[in-house]
Amino acid sequence: MSKKCTLGKCALCSRENIELMKSHIIPKLVYTRVKTYENARFRNYFNFNQIYQDGEKKPMLCHDCEEFFSKYEVEFTNKFLDKYLALNNQTLPSQYDGIQNYILTVSWRILYDDLFVYNSFDGTYMRTTYELLEKRLRKYLNQIRTDNIEVKTLNEPCGNKLQSFGEMIASYEKAIYESSLETLENIKTYIFTLKELGYSNEIIKLLDRFIFGYCYNTGDLKKYIIFTSYKGLIIATVFGNNRIILIPNNINDFFNSSQIKNSLKQEIYYMLEQTKKAYSKNQEILNSNNTKEKLKNRYKNAKKLR
Repeated sequence: MSKKCTLGKCALCSRENIELMKSHIIPKLVYTRVKTYENARFRNYFNFNQIYQDGEKKPMLCHDCEEFFSKYEVEFTNKFLDKYLALNNQTLPSQYDGIQNYILTVSWRILYDDLFVYNSFDGTYMRTTYELLEKRLRKYLNQIRTDNIEVKTLNEPCGNKLQSFGEMIASYEKAIYESSLETLENIKTYIFTLKELGYSNEIIKLLDRFIFGYCYNTGDLKKYIIFTSYKGLIIATVFGNNRIILIPNNINDFFNSSQIKNSLKQEIYYMLEQTKKAYSKNQEILNSNNTKEKLKNRYKNAKKLR
């Protein structure tokens, strides 16, 4: 029996009534490098009975957009991730030209998923900033593609609809925005190791098999951060919305890497606390006879990868 086809609107190119693929939020190539056994599966640590074969997937992108992202994933794996793993997860290799594009493809997926699947930040004024960031990242990603896909504009024209003066100004601003290039102003990307952030070998080892990513903002609402963590890497996209906050004259002060490191370290401490709280319940599930027997059978003759 053929798999059921999901038709809808592609989250990236906005083409409608098109087949949507099961898109990985964090690339499959990352999951394959975390696996210890060939037939290993992944669990949602905070919903332990939720199991993924090869990572979390959502009907999000059309085939063309999946292929568009795939080239950045393969490039990142070949030019950076595998070199990093060969250095025993401790030292960062040199960053290649274009690594930012890979980081932004993943950051955009995480942000889109948070906003429009999980409906995060609903009812808060932070959501407006996150929506602006999603819109800008989407525009940039469509801007750099070379596959000749006709991308729908972010804002549909209003036609002959009567508008107030304020609506006319807004429409004019939208038209200017659509016709201009996205420069990624006030958007920066970073790659750190847990070791760089000052974590002990015990914590690094604990988080080695964890794969996670989400959005958060600093308490002063000046920095909006999307980050991922896997194999001792912390990869982040940071946004400062100069429409609503005062950005210092020296933008380098705002995006100072030491400040970004401190913010990420605080957030990882938060994740560690949440992990600690969920530990007892998860152990109960693992220690149940039913789960033990299933795990025993699954890995009885499994091929070990690393």
